[in-house]
Amino acid sequence: MKKGTHPFFIAALLLAPAALACDPALEAQVAAKPADSDARDALARSCARAGRHADALAHYDRLLAVDAGNVDWLLGKSQALLALQRPREALPLLEDARRRAPAYEDVWRANVNALDQLDGFAAADQLLAEAAAQFPQAAWPRERRAALAERRLLERGSRVFADLSYEELSGDRPAWKSASLGYTRPLAGARRMFAGLHFEERFDTQDGQFLASWSDRLNQDWSWALAADFSPDAEILPEWSVTAEAGRPLPEAWSLGLRLRHASHETVDVDTLATSVEKYLAAFSVGYTLNVAKVSDISSPSFGHQLQVARDYGDASRIALAVGFGEEAETIAPGVVQVTDTKSVSLRGLHWTSAAWAIRWDAGWYEQGDFYDRYRVRLGLEHRF
Repeated sequence: MKKGTHPFFIAALLLAPAALACDPALEAQVAAKPADSDARDALARSCARAGRHADALAHYDRLLAVDAGNVDWLLGKSQALLALQRPREALPLLEDARRRAPAYEDVWRANVNALDQLDGFAAADQLLAEAAAQFPQAAWPRERRAALAERRLLERGSRVFADLSYEELSGDRPAWKSASLGYTRPLAGARRMFAGLHFEERFDTQDGQFLASWSDRLNQDWSWALAADFSPDAEILPEWSVTAEAGRPLPEAWSLGLRLRHASHETVDVDTLATSVEKYLAAFSVGYTLNVAKVSDISSPSFGHQLQVARDYGDASRIALAVGFGEEAETIAPGVVQVTDTKSVSLRGLHWTSAAWAIRWDAGWYEQGDFYDRYRVRLGLEHRF
C-alpha cells in the first residue's frame, strides 16, 4: 500500500457527526424579538435536534426565567442536561415537572433516564413500577423495567474475552501475531478485578505475559485503577510494568483521564504520563490524548498525540476512529527499545450481537519511523454472564 492516503480515513466520513446547527431562521427571529417565547421555544427544540445541547440549555434557561413552572420547558431543559451528562441537575427539574403534570409520560421517561444515568437502579426500578400503575395501558414501563433488570444483572456479572491479532510488516519481515484471554469480575460497590494472559510473537521471538488490575470509585466524581503485568524471560515485552489511572467527568459533558505507567524492559526503563480529555456530543464523542514518555537512557522526553472520534450505539456498542502522530518508545528488535517518529490510523469497535455476546475488532496502519510499516487486524469475542 502506498504511503499517504489510507482507506481508514474514509471511515471518518461515516463516524464524524454532521456539522448541524440551530435553525438560522429561528435564530434571526429570536435575535429580532428576544421576548418571543414561542420562537425561542422552537429554537431550543431546533438546537436539541441538531445536537447543540448547550445552546438548547441556554434558551431553556431564558424561557424558564419567564415562566418557571412551564412543564414543557422543564422537560426540555432536563433533556438537554441529560444529553450533556448532567443528570444530577436534571433530576430536581424532572421531579418538579412530574408533580406539576403527573400524567405527562415523557416526563416520567426522562425521570427514569436521569436515575439510570446516576446508576440509581433501585430508584429507577421503583419509579418504573409507579409508572406502570400510572399508565396501565402503556407497555414501556414494564418493558423498560425488564430491560433495566437484565442489564443490571449483566453489568453486575462477570465477563470473559478472547482475541487474536495478526500484523503484516513491510520489507519482507516476519508477521507479528498475538493472542489474549481475559476475565473481569465485579465485586462489592463499583470494584472490579481483572486477570488475563497475553502471548506475543514478534521478530521470530515469543513472549508470554500475565496481567491483573483492580478498579474502584474514589467518590461520586473520581474513579481509579491499578494494573500490573509480568513477562517471564521477556525479550520483546516489558519484564514488568505498573500502571495507575484516574478519571472524572467535567462540566459541559467533558471528561478528564490521567494515566501513569512505569515499564521495565531488559535494557531500559520507560515512564509514560498520558493526559486525555473527551467531549460528549449526544451519541458521539471526540477526544485528545497527550503521551509524554521518558526512556531511561535518553535525556529528553518524547511526545505523542492521538485524536479520536467515537460513536456509541445500541445498548453498549461503540465504534472509534483514532489518528496518532508524534514520537513513541517501541521495541524495534528483541531487547532494543528506541524512540521513533510514528503515524497511525486505526478503526476499532465493540459490537453486542445480543445481551450476552459481543464481537471485538480493530484494524489499523502504523508507521514506525524508517524501520517498517505495520498493517494490523484483530478479532475477538466477549461474553458477559
